[in-house]
Order: sequence, then C-alpha cells, then structure tokens
Amino acid sequence: MIESKKKSKGINFKILLLMSLLASSLTLITSNQSRAAECKPVKPRGQSVGSIKYGSRSMPIIPFTYPAGGVMEPQKTTKAAAISLRHMPLDSKLGTSVIAWHVDFNGCVNELNALLKKPVGHKFSITDEKGVKRNYVISEKFTVKKGNYKRSWFSLVGPRQLAMFTCSGPFEKGHYRNNEVLIAVPALDA
Repeated sequence: MIESKKKSKGINFKILLLMSLLASSLTLITSNQSRAAECKPVKPRGQSVGSIKYGSRSMPIIPFTYPAGGVMEPQKTTKAAAISLRHMPLDSKLGTSVIAWHVDFNGCVNELNALLKKPVGHKFSITDEKGVKRNYVISEKFTVKKGNYKRSWFSLVGPRQLAMFTCSGPFEKGHYRNNEVLIAVPALDA
C-alpha cells in the first residue's frame, strides 16, 4: 500500500509538472500573439522605382527627399525601403545610391533588418527603375552615431555603390541614437 501511494504521488507530481509547463507555454504563445497583434503595418505610399531582394524576401524601394545636411527621413513604413532623390538612381553605373529604411515603426519590425545580420561578402539583388536586376555584395558594415557619416558614402561620382542606412542603438527622446550602415558594391558575377 505504501508503494502504491508513492507511485501515485510521483504520477501526480509529473502531471502537475506537465500542466505547469503547458500553462507557461500557453502564456508564451499568448504573449507573442499579443506582440504580433500590436503591429499595425502602414502601407507605403507612392510609386516604387525598384526593389531589393534578399533571400526569399523582396521589398519595394520608394523615392524620398533627403535634404543636404538634413535628416534622413524615409516614409514611415516597414513595408518599403526608400532611395534618396538627391543621390544616384538605382540604374546608375557610377556613384552612390542612398537607401534607407525604418528599423521599426508602429509596432512592426522591418524585414529588411535581416540584411544587418549578414556578413561582409553576402550577396543580394536590386531591381532598378528599368526592371534590370543587378547583384550586389556587402563590402563594409558600420555602426555610427547619427550624423557621423563619411563623405564617401554619398559620392555622386566614383565607383558604383549602395549606401544603406537604418537606425539602431538606444531609443532616446523619440529617436534612435545610432545608424547601421551597409556599403554594397556590384557583385563580380553581375
């Protein structure tokens, strides 16, 4: 009889442990669902002038005005990247095209952030204004304080490159402190 009670207590403990684990996993699922429910994607406005493709993902690129010495402020959406009208177009053979995106907005995270985790040497493609696809490779990566940019990242002449920007670091007074910068050059197989 004592042996039977010990087995019964052991089984009850196992059942209690399993119920506890199940309850905690349901809490985790509910918590993740509520976070996902907080995301309210904002549809991009304006005509796409191209797209960026990385892995199985593709995102439209929409033009924006980047004033000289001003703030790089692309459209408030996580569903598009933006290209500066002040710099070279996507179909250019020289100089820099400046592409920017919001790391997050309105509770949503930008899928383009996946490029930030890719190493130097990673390839992706850009489809330009004329529908021509070109391959690029990440050649340099930087984390800089906002405004601490190299002039070479914005050159209208010189070798062909993409300078790609998004925010990072601590969020203070309504803005992120830093920028993540990716420099990409045409892939040799292009």
